[in-house]
Amino acid sequence: MTNNGPLRCELVRNGPGVLTGRAEAVATARQALTAEPLDDDTFWQAVLVLTYADELELAQRHWIAATGVSRDVHDLLGGRIMLLRGDPRAAGRLLGRDVRPRLRVVAAAWLVLALTETGELGRARAVLEAEHAPDSAELRFARGRLLLAEGQSAAALDEFLECGRLLAASDVVNPAVLPWRSWAALAAVDQGDLVLARICADKDLVAARRWGAPRGIGLALHASALARGGDDVLLEEAITLLGRTSEAFRARHDLAQLLLARGEVERARKHARHLRTCPQWTQAADALTSRLLRNNGESALSAQERRIALLARAGRSNREIAAELGLTLRTVEFHLTRVYRKMGVAGRPGLRRAFVPTA
Repeated sequence: MTNNGPLRCELVRNGPGVLTGRAEAVATARQALTAEPLDDDTFWQAVLVLTYADELELAQRHWIAATGVSRDVHDLLGGRIMLLRGDPRAAGRLLGRDVRPRLRVVAAAWLVLALTETGELGRARAVLEAEHAPDSAELRFARGRLLLAEGQSAAALDEFLECGRLLAASDVVNPAVLPWRSWAALAAVDQGDLVLARICADKDLVAARRWGAPRGIGLALHASALARGGDDVLLEEAITLLGRTSEAFRARHDLAQLLLARGEVERARKHARHLRTCPQWTQAADALTSRLLRNNGESALSAQERRIALLARAGRSNREIAAELGLTLRTVEFHLTRVYRKMGVAGRPGLRRAFVPTA
C-alpha cells in the first residue's frame, strides 16, 4: 500500500517508500511484529514491508502465527503473500472475501492482479468496473496489468505512467512498492517505443539495485532486456533473480520466444519445458511447443524480415509497410509469409502475440 492508503503507513514512509536501507526496514518491521497485543495497523505495515523486501517466507510465518488481527486485514495480507509467491489462485480465494470499506480499493487492485495472473480477464474487468472509489496508484497499476494482458498496450502504458505520477505525489519512489516503470517499459516495447522503454527500465533498475530486493532487480532486468531488442543474457539473469514467481515464468516465456526467433531451437525447447511446471503457463507452453514442432531449425529472421515483422506487429498494413520501407506490396507479402513460417505463427494474430527481436 502507498502512503495515502487506508491504514497508517509510517513504516512504509520511513522504509521502502523513500528508499532507505532494506536491512533497516526489515529490522524495523520485525521489531514491530513483536508487539503485544498486535494491532491491525502495525501488522499491516510490518508485513507489507517484509513483502517489499522479498522476505516472503518470514512474512508468511508471521501471517500464519498472527493472533488478534482482524480477519479482513489477515486475508488481504495472506492474499498478497500468495500472489507474490506465485500462487495467484490461492491469492484470489483470500482476496475475494468481504473487507471493510476503507480496504476495498487495495483489495480490488490485488484481486485484479491475481485474476489477471490466472487468465480470468473477464472477472478481473468486472472487479475493476464494480469499484467506484476514488482513483489510486494501486488501481491504476492493476488496470495497466489487465490492459496489457488484454493486448491493449497503449492504454496500459497510460495507466502505468499515471500510476507513477500518483506515487510521485506521495513521495513513493521505491519500485518495490509498485514497479510501474518496469511494466511501463514492457508496454512501451509492445508499442515499439524502445526509447521510452529503455528510459523506464533503466531508471527502475537503478532504484531496484539501490533497494536491493531480488524481485525488483529481476523485473527491471526483464524490461531492460526487451527494451534493448532482446538480450538473452539479461533475461537469464532476470529469471534467476525472480525464482519461481509468475514474473519469472513471463521472463522465461519471452526468452523462449526470443531464442526461437533467432533460430536457437534447442535452447528454446529447454525453456518451453520449464514453462510446463506452472499451471498458469501450460497453454503458452503448448503454443511454443507447437511452433517448435513446425520449426525447421532455420527460424532466424533476416534484417529485412525483422523490420517488416516489427511494423506488422505494431499494426501497420502491408501497404503502409511497403510505403515506409520503399518496397513493393508483393515483396512485403513474400517476406511476411516467410516470417510466419519461420516463427511458426498463424498470420498477424499469431505474430501479435509473439516476440520479435529488434537485433
